[in-house]
Amino acid sequence: MKRLTQLLFSIGLLLLLAACGAEASSVKQSDANKAKIQAVYDAWSNGTKEEWIEAYHSILADDYVRWNGRYVGLGFQIDQENLTVIEAMRSPAKENFKPGDKFISVNGIEATVENVEDLPFQGAIGGEVNIVLERDGEELSMALVRAAQEQTATKEQVLANQEGWEGYDNRPSIKTFRPLIAEDNVVYAAFELSGTNGEGAEVNWWNVERFVFNENGELVGHADLSEELFLWQQNGYYLTNE
Repeated sequence: MKRLTQLLFSIGLLLLLAACGAEASSVKQSDANKAKIQAVYDAWSNGTKEEWIEAYHSILADDYVRWNGRYVGLGFQIDQENLTVIEAMRSPAKENFKPGDKFISVNGIEATVENVEDLPFQGAIGGEVNIVLERDGEELSMALVRAAQEQTATKEQVLANQEGWEGYDNRPSIKTFRPLIAEDNVVYAAFELSGTNGEGAEVNWWNVERFVFNENGELVGHADLSEELFLWQQNGYYLTNE
């Protein structure tokens, strides 16, 4: 009986030590992940564009995905200079559009470079969008129904967007930064950004970001929520019915 008790005690002690070791390892990894994210924010605040891009891309996994929120629309990417389809990623666009299709009109509105951002591709979910486009020299008419869309980007797409961004020198500054929070392989950040609107007045808005790391300490997922509507209102925009 005494030997059995000693054996059970030894097993329990080993399990406890293993659990403590695993917890210590988890805390160490969480701290390392936090340090990587902190370096990205530090580069944003104090570094050059190249230093910021390097700090971010040096921690990305090959299967990294950037989640950029949701919207209601057709699910395609447009070349605003040429009014053509770059890529049809999601329904209903992927069943109807082809790369190179050129828009002629949308809901009876002639498509031009000047009004491309106002064309009613987006709007109420379930709403019909009547489109006339040109494909291989022929005009095609089609009616598509808007649906909920999810915006995501790959490692390569994010890098291309960051390298092509010309507004880094006028980027918003981080006005308030909450301490990073790490839980297992996830790091959370909350911060207030500050910039100026077209009238020269200061505008402020809060962002919350979520970073997910794999077991190798590489970033596989990045998503955020922000006070986007509040930012628009500070810049003079407002929501309206179509």
